[in-house]
Formats: sequence, C-alpha cells, structure tokens
Amino acid sequence: MEKDYVTRINLKTATDQREKLIDFCLHGKNQCKNQFLAIGWSCVNIESGQYTDFYNAVKGYVHSQHKKINPALNVFSYAEVNDLFWTRDMKGIYWICRVKGTAKVCLNKTLDIGAILPVEAYAFGLEVPGQIKASFNRPNGGITEKIKIINIIEYSKFVFNKLSGKNYYDINLSIVNDVIANLPDFELEELVISYLQIVKGYYLLSNSIANKSTTVKIECQLISRDVNDVKKAVVQVKGPKAPALNALSFKDYEDKGYYIYLYAPKVDKLEEMKNVICISDQELQTFYTEYKAILPESITQFENLFNISFSEKK
Repeated sequence: MEKDYVTRINLKTATDQREKLIDFCLHGKNQCKNQFLAIGWSCVNIESGQYTDFYNAVKGYVHSQHKKINPALNVFSYAEVNDLFWTRDMKGIYWICRVKGTAKVCLNKTLDIGAILPVEAYAFGLEVPGQIKASFNRPNGGITEKIKIINIIEYSKFVFNKLSGKNYYDINLSIVNDVIANLPDFELEELVISYLQIVKGYYLLSNSIANKSTTVKIECQLISRDVNDVKKAVVQVKGPKAPALNALSFKDYEDKGYYIYLYAPKVDKLEEMKNVICISDQELQTFYTEYKAILPESITQFENLFNISFSEKK
C-alpha cells in the first residue's frame, strides 16, 4: 500500500568517517556495489541476519541505558518496496531514494552500520522545496522525519520518475492547479501575513512571531501603518484540513482592542464577536495573483513545483 508520507533520513551514524559512510551508501562503494540507506548500532552482537533480531537487540541495549528507541529503527522496520526517502550528502546535494527491499542486518563497526535498506538512489541537486530543506535543517530534528504534505509526496514521486526514466508512480497532477490550498503550513502563514501587510496596511511586529513549540493561539501581532488611525491586530492561520476555529477563544484580544484576522476552513461563533475578520479563499487568491511578482520564492515556487531544478538540468 502506498504510504501517505515520504521520509527524510540523515546518513549519520557514530562513525568519524562519514564521507566513507556516504560513499558506501550512495555511491555503491561496497562489496555488492549497490546503494543503501543505513543506520547505526553496530555495537550489538547478533548471529542472525534478520532485521527483527537486530531490532530487538538494539531495543534491549537502549532500554538498558534507560533511553528511548530511535524512530529510525521503526522507519526501517516498516519500510516497503517503492517507499520514497530523501537524504543529503556532505556536499549539500539532495538524493531521492526508492526502496527496493526490506531492511537487513549488515554489521560494519568501522562505519558504525548495524542495518541497511536497499535503495535505488539519484542525486537531485542543491535546491529542493522549502519543506524538504526545512526538515533537514530543523534543530534537534533527529535522524528521520515523515513528511506528510501531499504536494511534497507527489513532487517526490514526480522527481523519482523523472530521474529514473521509469513510471514507478502515478502522480496527481491536479495539485499544481491550486497553489494556496496545497501550501505547507509555514508558507500559508507567510502568505496571509504578507496579505495583511500589503493590502490591509499593517506592519509586522517581528518580536511577536510565535515560536512553533508554543501553544499560543496567534501567529503574530501587527500594527497599522496609518498614524491617524492606529489599529492593533493579531492573526491565526489554519490549513484546509484543520478543525474549525472558535472565534470566542480570541475574546481576550478583542477586549484589549485588537482586531483578529482569521484564515481557516471554518470559524464558529463568529456572530458573537465584533472585531473578528475572516479572510476568504477568494481574497487570498486575488492577492496572490496580483502581487505574485513581489512575494517570497518560498511561496511562489509551489506554483511551478514540478519544474524545480529540472530547467537547470536540461
């Protein structure tokens, strides 16, 4: 069954010879001359070549140290043929990988390899969509992360088909027709905030931007540019799959004189608030169309998502 995610994985074990590790995995510099993804824990001693035995051995070792199992172990457990992975080498080049078989034990203490996953891999380039790049650059992001954004999934399938020269995957090309509906959360927030600054005449208070690890109800605070009509505002943005927002949950801001701008698939209790303003899909689409030329590339790249880097490869 096709997964509803693609996976980011860092090729990084406890070895001090990481370049050789990457050569072993991506450039086929191994006895089999094949390509692999690899994880560590070469310290465990097992006689079996079965991944299940390796998993249980690592689990016992980790629990003996009162630590949690690394998610990479489970990623290898559940990996199936045709699953897609993104990884990156030491030159900053992104690679797209298709799984060719199940995980296997392959103990290599020099490179600290405990298990490998056979893949077909292709070097893509230095530029990928922001959501993929952000996954690699996220502080404390761990060895692996599942990326569940539909346009990134379709993009990954498109990239692999293109680089392999084979149609391994069916692609839902309709996603390119609705840029806004398929923007990742961060880029959607950026678009709405740009709308408020450019069209509504607000100035973003940069020190008010909410940390993504908090439970703050708003994305940021803004203040109007008109010195003769000073207004304070806050904004909350939710993507198309988010549950309904309750307008009353922002009453504290209204009581303090703020205007509350909301972009969400649905807003309840709106009639019970005076200063809540809902931004419509049509307003945002019109804004995007009129001001596309000055919007950040992190947003506009999704309009031509399937063309990223390939124009440079011709």
